[in-house]
Amino acid sequence: MPIEFFIVSFVLTIIPGTGVLYAVSCGLAHGARGALWGAVSGALGVVPHIFAVGLGLSAILHTGSLLFEIIRYAGAAYLIYLAYKAWSSARIALTHNDTMPAKSSGIVIRGVLINLLNPKLTIFFFSFFPQFLTADATNPVAEITTMGTILIGQTFIVFLVYGTAAAHVRSHLQNNGAMLARCNRGLAIVFAALGARILAGATE
Repeated sequence: MPIEFFIVSFVLTIIPGTGVLYAVSCGLAHGARGALWGAVSGALGVVPHIFAVGLGLSAILHTGSLLFEIIRYAGAAYLIYLAYKAWSSARIALTHNDTMPAKSSGIVIRGVLINLLNPKLTIFFFSFFPQFLTADATNPVAEITTMGTILIGQTFIVFLVYGTAAAHVRSHLQNNGAMLARCNRGLAIVFAALGARILAGATE
């Protein structure tokens, strides 16, 4: 596996996307604990896509099949649901100066669903991984597994950094419910915009 994969995958991981936004929202809403479990959920959410690539299932999604459309719409709906939850948390932060506590399992499940219901990730991996496979590889699945493991580790570390930074910001905003509410509302708008963008793409 070339070192180029490590560098390129790391750069792509640190670019803010849906997963990063979720990690940030966990840090803002639940502090250091939320940041940790948000990072765990992001790493776990990558696993199904790597399996899909390794087994060749991504080729089915890439053809624009009914399954792909179902996952696309489900992903958009879930992002809009998260937007609603973030907006609700903003109201709680404004009136009670804190957000509702969440179980670690709930944080992880939501984060995994965000990635699982994002078909673009599978298509991305299907297009990205082959660029770094050995041309005469006798066991491409093993190479994909190795690259996937590296990507999972990178995702956990990067998301933890983002979430911890957000948790640090939260610690300074705990006595400023209005500012914390604005942050949550900003995340809600971004989640809703991402969901609307996916729906718009699905109707093209």
